[in-house]
Amino acid sequence: MKELLGARIKQLRIKKRMTQDTFAKRIGYKHASIISEIESGKKSISTDKLPIVANVLEVDINALFFEEKVLVSRTD
Repeated sequence: MKELLGARIKQLRIKKRMTQDTFAKRIGYKHASIISEIESGKKSISTDKLPIVANVLEVDINALFFEEKVLVSRTD
């Protein structure tokens, strides 16, 4: 699960054209290395950070777990 979540966060971060360093600072981490580890699935992100991540990426929290096409199909 952490690999999929990390990959999704990376995809959304890149879509926003945000560097790992900027993203790390905006969600409350001091170093970009933790973002690299989260995105590669080496580390998990704490559940209390998920609403912050969604807010910074300007997405609904569900978008962290499902691609847009899946979310759209669930609302149709």
